Amino acid sequence: MIKHNERSLVNFARPAPNFLVLAAGTIALICLAIGLISTLSAQSYGLSGLFLLSIAGLVFFLWTNLNQWKRLTVGESNKNLTWEIELPESQRQKLNHEVINLAKILDISQEQLSDLLSAYIVAEDLALRQIQQEARLPVLRHVQIGNVPFDGVLVKQDVVTCIEVSFLVTPSIAQEKINLFMDKMASTEKAFKKLNVGAKMRLLLVLVTQLDQAGEAQLRSSLVKKFGSTPVDVDIRLLDFESLQKIYAMD
Repeated sequence: MIKHNERSLVNFARPAPNFLVLAAGTIALICLAIGLISTLSAQSYGLSGLFLLSIAGLVFFLWTNLNQWKRLTVGESNKNLTWEIELPESQRQKLNHEVINLAKILDISQEQLSDLLSAYIVAEDLALRQIQQEARLPVLRHVQIGNVPFDGVLVKQDVVTCIEVSFLVTPSIAQEKINLFMDKMASTEKAFKKLNVGAKMRLLLVLVTQLDQAGEAQLRSSLVKKFGSTPVDVDIRLLDFESLQKIYAMD
């Protein structure tokens, strides 16, 4: 049984060799400081190039190492932010809602709903596989953060990426769905602030499509207009359903 304190998001972030960078930077700082002191004590202002190089090295060291320490500190603060598995009832409600809406758009019969349901489940699974493959990081599937459900969550040090997957059969996305995404992110942001979590939050919207080139171009244009001025950091990834099946499901 998983203990509550093991459900911290920080447990799913890939450790980076920050301490190695800090150690190397410290050695570099010592060498640069010796060179700088030697230049000043000898009053060898003719060696202005070495002097300026030392200054530049010091500035680079401070910027790099302070940034690394900040990442370490923020990564540790993620321990305050936990996740919970989304309940089956909630997953089922969302899935049925998506499938019923698609059925209305496609104007298909009740008898075909099971096939559409299967296709949607496969599309979501393959999309999350692809995102995990590209990120080279584990994706937590169907979890809640701050009581807000997401299809997936990906953690990388000081950035928590909330993933939403949607299956589109037309070159447009309903404004109602966009509003739902924004509301989810706003609620999650409140949870971050309440728990004093310093991590950055972003939304990755993964759209699985079956569109031709003209339809995809129309969809991209629509997305630029609808997400151009959102207060949330949003990344949008378009994935072709047929291509995903060729990668993961077909020889």
